[in-house]
Amino acid sequence: MCPRRANRAVPLGRSTSLDRQFEVFGRDQVERPLSHIGSIVAPNQELAVARARILYSERQWVELCVAPAESFMHCLQGGRSGTVGLA
Repeated sequence: MCPRRANRAVPLGRSTSLDRQFEVFGRDQVERPLSHIGSIVAPNQELAVARARILYSERQWVELCVAPAESFMHCLQGGRSGTVGLA
C-alpha cells in the first residue's frame, strides 16, 4: 500500500480554480502553415505543454506551440461586423 502524499501538487488530469486557458497550434508538415488545433486548461505553462503533447499525440507534429489565451488581442470582436485586412 502506498503512503498518502500531502496534497500540495496539482494533479496532471484534474482542473482547479487556478487553471488558465491555453491555445494550441500545430504544424504537421514543414511547408504547411501553423494552425489552431484546440484549447486546453492548465495552472501553468509547463503543465499546458505537457497536456498538449499528450492530448494531441495522435499525429506526428513538426511543430507544436502553446500560448496563454489572454495573450491574444482581438482584431474583430463579437457584435461588430467588418473586414480585417489590407485592400
